[in-house]
Amino acid sequence: MISSVTNEPYFSLIEAVEDCELLEIKIENINKIDNHNIIKRISSYLLFTLEVWLSKYYNILINNKIDLYNKEDTLLMAKIYKNNGFEDACYKLCISHINTFKDCENCDNVIEFLKNLKPADEPIKVDKNIYKFSKGYCLYTELDIINNIYCIKSGKIGIYNIINSKQTAGVVYKSNHILNFVNPKLEYKPLFITAIVLEESVIEILTYNDFIKKLYTDISLRLDYIKMNSIKIITTILKIKALNKKNVKEKIIVLIFAILKIETLFNDNKTIKLSYSYEDIKNMLNLSISNNEIYLLLKNINYIETDLFNNIIITDSESYLNEYSNYIE
Repeated sequence: MISSVTNEPYFSLIEAVEDCELLEIKIENINKIDNHNIIKRISSYLLFTLEVWLSKYYNILINNKIDLYNKEDTLLMAKIYKNNGFEDACYKLCISHINTFKDCENCDNVIEFLKNLKPADEPIKVDKNIYKFSKGYCLYTELDIINNIYCIKSGKIGIYNIINSKQTAGVVYKSNHILNFVNPKLEYKPLFITAIVLEESVIEILTYNDFIKKLYTDISLRLDYIKMNSIKIITTILKIKALNKKNVKEKIIVLIFAILKIETLFNDNKTIKLSYSYEDIKNMLNLSISNNEIYLLLKNINYIETDLFNNIIITDSESYLNEYSNYIE
């Protein structure tokens, strides 16, 4: 399904390990499915498959496989978010820590740190289940239980977590994308994430069950949702390929290739300004090089420019994807 929906290689061999019965569905017939159980199973399959590939990505990315982070490290995580300008994420991480680990030894330190933090303004309700969020608002943190689906009507949401003691960008989602990564089935800590509003955004918030019900009736949403999750899986596999490249320039080429697959899903513009900093690029690839070295590497990749504010700009996304497609084989 993943390859068929996206017209992208899935890079995996699928083998039946025992006798089984399979249901074959042509892509053009997905909109005709009226069996609610099948729709729900497709959604569950895509989410679990994404979890598996994300776990593989983080397993390669993380330096310390034994002690990723624990309740003693919440203050460190909070300070990292604060130092990166995300005070509301810092604030809510501290609140979640106090609520989750009420009797821990360092709760007093977290409470003291919390006194100097100011939370972001609460969202404004604009319609049923639809809210306007200000820039910097944190939707949820790594310590929160996520029960809702967030459909971005307009704006930009960044997904982050703390990996290798650094703020690491997972992905930045824009209009029409859906944040559907509810509580992971795999109990692997890096799968728990923080979601931050990067610019004023309008978001529809639904419970997971209400969202699934919407998939039953909204055919257009169903097709977009399946394609969206399939692309998320493909781009995660591409990130793994980027990490496994030996040459730093090739690592960056493949990572930006993966980013563009998400960026161009609902965006036909040839010129795209990426929402990723030099630090994001370095941390997503676990690179220990300077920003100037990143700049020089980017300068020598076709269809990439940088401006005075170090924004990374793709001048022709279609040409970039065509030229560097051989790097992902």
